[in-house]
Order: sequence, then C-alpha cells, then structure tokens
Amino acid sequence: MFRRKILSLGVVSVLLGILTPSHAQDFPSRPIRMIVPLAAGGATDVVARLIAEKLSEQVKQPVIVENRPGAQGMIGVEAAARAAPDGYTLVFGSSTTMAAIASLYAKLPFDPIQDFAAVAKALDNAYNVLLVPTSLPVTNVAELIAYSKANPTTLNYGAGTASSRICIEMLKVMSGASITFVPYKTSTQALNDLMGNQVQLVCEPTGSGMAQVATGKLRAIAVTGPKRIDEAPGVAAVAETPGLKDYGHWSWLAFFTRAGTPPAIIDKLSAELLKALANPEVASKIKKFGFDIVPSGPKELAALQKEAVAKYAKIIKDAGITPE
Repeated sequence: MFRRKILSLGVVSVLLGILTPSHAQDFPSRPIRMIVPLAAGGATDVVARLIAEKLSEQVKQPVIVENRPGAQGMIGVEAAARAAPDGYTLVFGSSTTMAAIASLYAKLPFDPIQDFAAVAKALDNAYNVLLVPTSLPVTNVAELIAYSKANPTTLNYGAGTASSRICIEMLKVMSGASITFVPYKTSTQALNDLMGNQVQLVCEPTGSGMAQVATGKLRAIAVTGPKRIDEAPGVAAVAETPGLKDYGHWSWLAFFTRAGTPPAIIDKLSAELLKALANPEVASKIKKFGFDIVPSGPKELAALQKEAVAKYAKIIKDAGITPE
C-alpha cells in the first residue's frame, strides 16, 4: 500500500512537471508540423508557408508544411485531431474547416471545438471572388442570376472547399438562381474545369482567383465582401446587386493544436505566431493575397470559433444544405 502511494505520487509529480511553464522553455526541441487542409499552391497554402518560414527562424526548428486536402478540408483537420497533444502539430484552419464543417457533415470523425485548442487567429476579411469562363455571356451577378433563370438546367458550379460551396449556396437562396453543385476534391480541380467550361461558376479566394483572371480565360463578376476591394480593381461587390445588399461571405484563418496540449506550450506558440505575423516583410507579402492581418490570442480565438459554429449552422440550414 505504501509503495503504491509512493508510485502514485511519483506519477502525479511527473504529470505536474509536464504541465509547468518550465517545460515550455524547452519547446520546441524538434520540428513542428503545420497541416494545411487544402491543396498546395493556393493563397492559403502560400500564406501558411510564409508564416511557417518566419516561425521556423524564430524558434530555431524546422516548421514543415503538410498539405492534406480533400473532403471539404475534413481530411487535414482529422489528421490534426489525431496528433499528440504536445504542440508539435498545428492546423491552419478557417471559419469553414473549424466551424462550418460541423453543420456540413452528419457525423464527423472529430469535434472541431472539443478536440482542438485555439492558439492564434492570424487573418480575417478573407474575401472570395466569383469567377465565370469568359465564354459565358454574363459580366455581373444580376446577369448571372437572369441567365440561370432563363436556362435553369444549364449552369453548374464547382466547389473544392466548404467555403466555396457556402458562398454560392447563399447566393442561390437569396437570389433564386438555378445553379447545380458539382463537388471537387480541390479548388484547383474546380478551377481547371471552369477554364474548360465543364462548370460555369466558382467562388475562389481573391488572391488566387484574380491570378486566374489574368490568364484571360476567366472573368471576375463580383467579390463577396460588403464592398469593393483594392485586390480586385473594377470588380463590384455582390451586395451592390439589387436585392442582395445583405449578402456577404468571407473567412478568417487561424492556428489550432490538439486539445490537451499544456497551456504554457499553447501560450508560447501563440506568442511566436503573433510575432511572425507582426513582421513587416511577412505582413507585406500576405497583404498581396487579399488578406487582412487581424491577430488575436487563444481566448479570443476560442470565443470566435464558438460564435462561428452557431452562425454557420443557421446559414447552412437556411440554404437547405443537407448534411452529408
């Protein structure tokens, strides 16, 4: 009995030692994995790599970006949910992959709130742009809606992310447009088929979307924020369309780690990420992709995530999207 008590006290002491701030002083002592639940090459991926590079310089350990696309971002988020609660795995999640996803699937292999610890919000006001092939005879949202109603079985939209799908489903609900959903594993695949006129509409992050417009094969007909933005010169906001003044769709991007990670390690990760975001060179490069750097710590991010889960549950219900 006495020996068992000694052993029990020893285990408790070890556990307490793991959770103390002194343990965080040695963190990180090996490479950190940063999961991006989207394909490589997109705006979110490029931004994640900019932050990862600066974070690596600061903590003097490699920060390895790992792209895990598919299933509306669920594959990458699930991989992060299965990681050890030690701070060595981060996921660069969004208001879609860490909030809206809870209402898009009837049964998730993880809980976006219970299985994760908020670390640091990075970006906000990540607007999207509506793109069509230049061969489609529409130049704005009003013309798109009219064309869809005149040709109710003609238009299809592609979406490789939940954000893209919500973007267009909201438009359909508010306008009565007739556009059929075609699922894709990645946004890149949807964009490729858009350029080939296999689908006629996508909703893509502004940075990568406007880069595709520059090819001459695609036309931007609207941005999804409440007003026009510098990153898409001459492109109107959806909200300027008669009857759609209340339309608005944009995302935030943030870092999460596995629930159960010691608070001292979370605090250290948060501080280093916020430091990286404050770097003028990093901030300047991120701005070119149409994102606003709006950083915050773990408590603020956790509250924001809970609000977003409730917000998107209503949007998805109103849009009539049946959970998969």
